[in-house]
Amino acid sequence: MRTVLLVLLVGACSSDPGQAPLTHDTTLKCPTPEGLPFRTATTGFQVAQNERLASDEPRSKDQASDTIGNPGGLVASIYLADTAMAAAGPVSYHGVKARTAVTAGYFADPLPGEHVSLWSYDGSAWSSIASATTDADGAYDLPATSFVAANKQPLYSMLEADGSCAEHYNTLLPAGSKVVVTDIDGTLTTDDNQVIDQIPDATYVPVAMGSAVALMTAWDAKNYPIIYLTARPHVLRVESRGWLRDEGFPNGALITAIQTEEAGAYKTAWLQRMVNQFGWDVVAAYGNADTDITAYNNVGIPKDKTFIVGPLAGSSGTQPIVGMDFAAHIAGYVAAQPSN
Repeated sequence: MRTVLLVLLVGACSSDPGQAPLTHDTTLKCPTPEGLPFRTATTGFQVAQNERLASDEPRSKDQASDTIGNPGGLVASIYLADTAMAAAGPVSYHGVKARTAVTAGYFADPLPGEHVSLWSYDGSAWSSIASATTDADGAYDLPATSFVAANKQPLYSMLEADGSCAEHYNTLLPAGSKVVVTDIDGTLTTDDNQVIDQIPDATYVPVAMGSAVALMTAWDAKNYPIIYLTARPHVLRVESRGWLRDEGFPNGALITAIQTEEAGAYKTAWLQRMVNQFGWDVVAAYGNADTDITAYNNVGIPKDKTFIVGPLAGSSGTQPIVGMDFAAHIAGYVAAQPSN
């Protein structure tokens, strides 16, 4: 294995006047990084129709699985059906390579028959973990890599055809771990319409709720893992992950829905996995909707740890975030919490 890795790294460091120079980046800004710090095994589209599609419809609709669970124990990928139980087994990596028109963010046209490779930076060097070819739906599976990235460490699924990428994250925590769970729309953004405005306009930047970045940064600074639990469907993962990154939110698992579904039941299913199967302790839960209140209540999250912003702030016994801004809550409640 060491020999193979050395070959990969030597190949990555070689110069070729016919190729773009390698960067020194240790992270990639997906979906379209400006240059790569490594060489993929192939370049160029394998299917001519895909090259035309990517040119005509340049908006990325890539998906890449996040996985949460216990180290060496029960795990659940975002693609696990709501009715299914988390199960013990290796972390697998599933995703989709797809494109759409700039103004058609809710739709995705697959890129079948293309090479995908999974890459990781371990603090000193880049290495290729596994590879696959997309199927007729643009999907790929890397089920048996035996590689598990550290929490908050991204793994990048590269579409070798054009050097675009999507991020996989693992959040694997032992039972008893304390976590923070938050909704996105109307909670970290000012209202539920922000994502609606972004869907037909790839350049639109949703407006963040007052001090929302500071709120999650404050929890992250105290070493509390953050779980972003949104009812947005998988087809909006590029927009969601990119917005969180560009606004400066801490890295964390991003759980999206297999399809547009009833948010309360979907969120309850995931919270039951966290609380009942993984044994995690949700020390703060943030939301804005009655479905958030219902889901948090369904798994027994105390009302004094359930924080609601917006028109329903304080309803059903929850703790209100007043003034559409988290600043006072950070200075009071969060500041008083012990480091994790």
